[in-house]
Amino acid sequence: MKRIYYLLDDINEAHLISDTLHENGIEDWQFHIMAKDDTEIHQHHLHKANVFQKSDLVHSGERGALIGLAAGFYLAIFVSPWSALPISFLLYALFASTVVGMIAGTVWGNFHENYKIFHFHNDIENGKLLVMLDAKKDQHSLVKNLMKHEFPRIRFSGEHEWFINPFETKGIIPIR
Repeated sequence: MKRIYYLLDDINEAHLISDTLHENGIEDWQFHIMAKDDTEIHQHHLHKANVFQKSDLVHSGERGALIGLAAGFYLAIFVSPWSALPISFLLYALFASTVVGMIAGTVWGNFHENYKIFHFHNDIENGKLLVMLDAKKDQHSLVKNLMKHEFPRIRFSGEHEWFINPFETKGIIPIR
């Protein structure tokens, strides 16, 4: 699955896009809009971006879990040979450090913008709408062609795989 981005100036265009996509088999969960102010999105009964799409919760949580896991392995490998602690305690420490790392990463990510969309920050702050379309493999070309032919004035702004890679840092580079 790929996420495709479009930048819009007008909420009415977003509403037309939503209707056109629904008529062509794109479901509600595949279409989200991000704006500086969500009021217009609610008034037009469109789907606003959720917390997972706006913030870096998942990405930072995965990173935190990996850091915690590494810390737990460090404890298990370097502390256990000189310790009289039972192996079950070390496994518990490995698990606990992973969970603590994941929680710390999630808290960190809650306060930071999603790494895949931070390039659009200034556009959104300047009043543009970011449309995020999640297209399945068999829908990808349909969505791109539909957007290109039905809405030629709307600017394609980038795409990426839907998968969240904990090691990726740059996100997508928008097409200007």
